[in-house]
Amino acid sequence: MSRNGNRLPRTLPRADADGRLFDDPLGFLARARALHGDAFVLREPGPIFSRSPDCNGAVAVFGVAHNKAVLGDIELYGMPVSAAQHLSLPPRLVNLNCGLHSMRGEQHARHQRLLTRALGERGIEEQREAVADGLEAFAAAWRTGRRIGLLGEMRRLALEVSTRMLLGGDDAESAALASKLQAYFQLRREAAAPFNASAEALRGELIARGTELDESLREHVRRSRGRAQSRTGGVVSRLALLELEGGARAAEDELVAHANVLFVSGTEPVAVSLTWTLLVLSQLPGLRRALRQELAEASDGEAARARRGPTLLDSVLSESLRLLTPNALMARVTTRPAALGDFPLPARCEVVLCPFLAHREPGPFPRPDVFLPSRWAAARPSPYEYFPFGGGGHSCVGRHLALYVIKAALSLLLPRYDIVLDGDQEIDWRIHIMLTPRNDPAVKLLAPDAPPAQAGRLRGPVAELISLDGWNE
Repeated sequence: MSRNGNRLPRTLPRADADGRLFDDPLGFLARARALHGDAFVLREPGPIFSRSPDCNGAVAVFGVAHNKAVLGDIELYGMPVSAAQHLSLPPRLVNLNCGLHSMRGEQHARHQRLLTRALGERGIEEQREAVADGLEAFAAAWRTGRRIGLLGEMRRLALEVSTRMLLGGDDAESAALASKLQAYFQLRREAAAPFNASAEALRGELIARGTELDESLREHVRRSRGRAQSRTGGVVSRLALLELEGGARAAEDELVAHANVLFVSGTEPVAVSLTWTLLVLSQLPGLRRALRQELAEASDGEAARARRGPTLLDSVLSESLRLLTPNALMARVTTRPAALGDFPLPARCEVVLCPFLAHREPGPFPRPDVFLPSRWAAARPSPYEYFPFGGGGHSCVGRHLALYVIKAALSLLLPRYDIVLDGDQEIDWRIHIMLTPRNDPAVKLLAPDAPPAQAGRLRGPVAELISLDGWNE
């Protein structure tokens, strides 16, 4: 390390990301890795994603060893400064985003166990009815022959399900609170986007909406604690009534933060994952037919669970999350000087990981750019080769519930509708916290037993990210 201990080592190659990374982040990182290897400097000094004013530089790293070292040590590699901290929002608004990913040490361990109790297998079982009700309420507005915006509709689906699953109902109170959660998330996402010149201008509106949301969440937690525990009470109510080790309950601040973060992680990632999966399926009529046949043959959930190996639906979703993972880029920040592999890093150094490129390594994933669901009959990548929900101590604690919701949605929609692109379309992508379509794909809802129709072709930048020629091999 340099003499003052705050500079990146000169032995690390410089990729000079300024002005180019955000034009084509995935392509830039792929080219830089091919040129410089598994570790290189993106910027010095200053951050790329974390917005920390005292950041000593940003480094991109690749490979299983680096991924494991960074994701596996949450004490050494912490989360970046949040937009709320960057904009100096009031303490209660900073708290809104201090969920599990913001905790460390014993507090993190205790709350991880608490959330696992609410979101694990028992939690899924308790929320089956809520998920089903939300999906039926969503699908009631769909009609064959209708033209829809796919991403917008999947966001509506995720909102319907999350309102019931997290908040415990479809009444006016739950709907109003869900609307506040969604509005605050959308506003905060704009403020958090890197290089958003208007972030400061959003501060006043963020404070107003955040303050209202915080008050509503606290009232929801208090009402939950005043009621007897119920299977239909929702995940937030269950968390409010569960006890930590030693008999104490989580503090109100902690529950408010968990509620907000769970809503965010249970809506936008679910909506984006469903959008990418259905967009891919819109190009593969044979695969849609095969999925409908599999779903028709599965008489009940027990029969599906008794099947050996992954179902076709499981494999399709795993492959979609591999190639078009919403979690395309991740950032961590060193909390103190660190040694990562063969090179030293100073404290307050941003470390960028790229699940999008990790999922396209030819070793664990031969023919990495090809959409090939059959690979999952034998593929067993490590959690640091395939990590669509993050990895290590800050992996998404609700990933099993999220996967259940996504599969339940596909199981409901695919037998009822043949979802195809409404004409040829150029679909672009962007990284706006997550990898999302830049323009909302327009699809048409057809009857699954209708005569074959001429479906639109997917063109443009998204089509260049994935090859669909080998799905049935």
